[in-house]
Amino acid sequence: MFGCMSPRDVVAVIGNEVLESTMSYRSRWFEYLCYRPLIESYFAEDPRMRWEAAPKPRLTSRSYKEGFWERYNCLSREERIRHARQGDLLLTEAEPLFDAADVVRFGKDLFVQWSMVTNRGGIRWLRSHFPDHRVHQVTFDWEMPIHVDATWVPLRPGLVLHCRERTADPDLVSYFRTNDWQIVESALPGKTDQPLPKLCFCSKWLSMNLLSLDPKTVCVEASEYAQADQLSALGFKVIPVPFWDVAPFGGGLHCATVDVYREGTKEDYFPKRWARF
Repeated sequence: MFGCMSPRDVVAVIGNEVLESTMSYRSRWFEYLCYRPLIESYFAEDPRMRWEAAPKPRLTSRSYKEGFWERYNCLSREERIRHARQGDLLLTEAEPLFDAADVVRFGKDLFVQWSMVTNRGGIRWLRSHFPDHRVHQVTFDWEMPIHVDATWVPLRPGLVLHCRERTADPDLVSYFRTNDWQIVESALPGKTDQPLPKLCFCSKWLSMNLLSLDPKTVCVEASEYAQADQLSALGFKVIPVPFWDVAPFGGGLHCATVDVYREGTKEDYFPKRWARF
């Protein structure tokens, strides 16, 4: 975006695979090249690493709905949310498109947000590419859905943080609760009454864009005191990191990081089915 600050948007790490996403903004098409030297070095060092790239899109006018923003900007919030629920957003289905930051991992289950930058074709491609995972299409009541990591955030097995302003699909909530997950509504962001930095693409809910180091330790933006207090009360060691000045460059702590060295196995945290999940 502005200096390639957000590798999480571009690269997904699933198991031992590093996957380059398609990206859906024309301005971000070449962004994967910033990370190629690092990815190449990982590939050279680790014979078990898989390096994949989703089909690079052409991003012609056929991939976008003509006149979309002129129409969408005239709608009320309720009308926009109805469009988001139905997936009637910017992208067409001319080619598969997805940003990596619309994928949230819970072991064997991958939840992919249908959004302004991820279409059904992109979700279908991910489902085909990861046959050993359960890939779920999800939506939230959010009029500008772009990236899910400030909406539905895994904290540790059995606990997820949910943006209180963006109502989740009732079936998604039931799927989690049926499998004994606790869903916690996030604390109010500290920037509620403050203007966001100029050129910032982010919302005030960047307060939820935290970095989980392990099931007991999380990094939170240093000025988000309420979010830090909430996580402390949930039993986490909270590490405050001053990161707000990075927001104009496209994101927060989670956006700016990708976990390429990890320990563990692919767990099945959702053995029970519910509705379409």
